[in-house]
Amino acid sequence: MALDGAGYRVGFILVDEFSMIAFVSAIEALRLANRVSDSSPYGWIALSGDGKPVRASNGIEISVEAGLNVAPPLDAVFVCGGVNVQEHEDRAVMAGLRRRVAHGAAVGALCTGTHILARAGLMDGYRCTIHWENIPAFVEAFPEVEVSSELFTIDRNRYTCAGGTSALDLMLNLISSQLGAEIAATVSDELMHHRIRDGSEGQR
Repeated sequence: MALDGAGYRVGFILVDEFSMIAFVSAIEALRLANRVSDSSPYGWIALSGDGKPVRASNGIEISVEAGLNVAPPLDAVFVCGGVNVQEHEDRAVMAGLRRRVAHGAAVGALCTGTHILARAGLMDGYRCTIHWENIPAFVEAFPEVEVSSELFTIDRNRYTCAGGTSALDLMLNLISSQLGAEIAATVSDELMHHRIRDGSEGQR
């Protein structure tokens, strides 16, 4: 999607074997927020480390619009992870994320994307979450990072979620804080999502 005219510009970095359901849940929440607010409060762009297509964990390949390091200015950048995230660490992506943060962008992660944020040193001093299957390995790899088993966490300008449909709840809470609870509730209804879950709810 073109970012021109959008009030809040979001980049989604797709990592090989990313979770399709988490990625789509996040984008659909933003798309419907634009629709029900009758304006363009959100714009988004799909990115990868090198600008090449990325294959999701379900085998579907997704084309992206740019590589992270040549993407336009963004207000927030989300790393979309999935299975085998430890095998997909990209130094160029991590350096690009650090540069974006240095220039004022918020960062977040869907599913196991939190691993990449932590490897980039961007979760030091912040609370976060990650998919429950990955928590033991995450704790071992990053003992200095505070990780929880919550559905999602918002700690200042760090947004992380456990993956799956928790990405939808994370975005609905972001929409509520930026556009109001009424618009967030309408988006939830459009998605047949009967209740916007709070981040403090456990994953299991």
